[in-house]
Amino acid sequence: MTTQTLARVPRTTTGAAAPAGGWTVPPLSWRSIGPDLAYLTAGFFVTLVSFILLVILFTLGVSTLVLWVGAPVLGLMLLTATGFARENRELLRCWGAPVSEPAYRGGSRHLLTMLVDPRAWLEVLHGTLVAFPLRIVTFVVPVTWAAGALGGLTWFLWGHFLPPGDYHGLAWVLLTFTDVDVDGSRYLLESVAMFVSGAALLVTAPLVTRLSAHADASVARALLGGPGAGGAREIGR
Repeated sequence: MTTQTLARVPRTTTGAAAPAGGWTVPPLSWRSIGPDLAYLTAGFFVTLVSFILLVILFTLGVSTLVLWVGAPVLGLMLLTATGFARENRELLRCWGAPVSEPAYRGGSRHLLTMLVDPRAWLEVLHGTLVAFPLRIVTFVVPVTWAAGALGGLTWFLWGHFLPPGDYHGLAWVLLTFTDVDVDGSRYLLESVAMFVSGAALLVTAPLVTRLSAHADASVARALLGGPGAGGAREIGR
């Protein structure tokens, strides 16, 4: 899924390990909105699924730990977390911020061995307490920003069908502070105000989307990458 969705950045390595060098994300421009939104959208839904599964397995494992059933369940949770971590590293690579694969303790994927691997627990932390709240913000903000831009620019087409109500926008400002009767040109004034607001949102959309993607990727690289994964680069390359 991720390779098809975010295939705009060419593969730079073969095999499991990806270089942890400089970022190669697309330069900040109108065209960068697509890859940035694709990365944020894919990351949000990956984290949504991982959060649900990891919380269920953690709750089940802790509640049955006294029966010795919880230990392998917790190991399964850790193994699941490493799988989602690999998916997140693939998302980073496809977007243009590759990280190296981390070294797990002993190199074993046995369920009970996973319990003493701090790297696996760090990936559980990322998949639950860190990435989920972060990606709610980094996904919702740019999507809402883009929707606001589209709605403002096209308000003059559909605003006429809204039920009549109080004055808004520029019409409200003129009526409140200048005591100008704008009843006859109310729709025109509100259309102009909404269009200007939408244009402002549209102009700043690439930067807002890039800042959201950059914040998400920086945290993911710091928690999920191997040695040297924390390097950063300029946002507007």
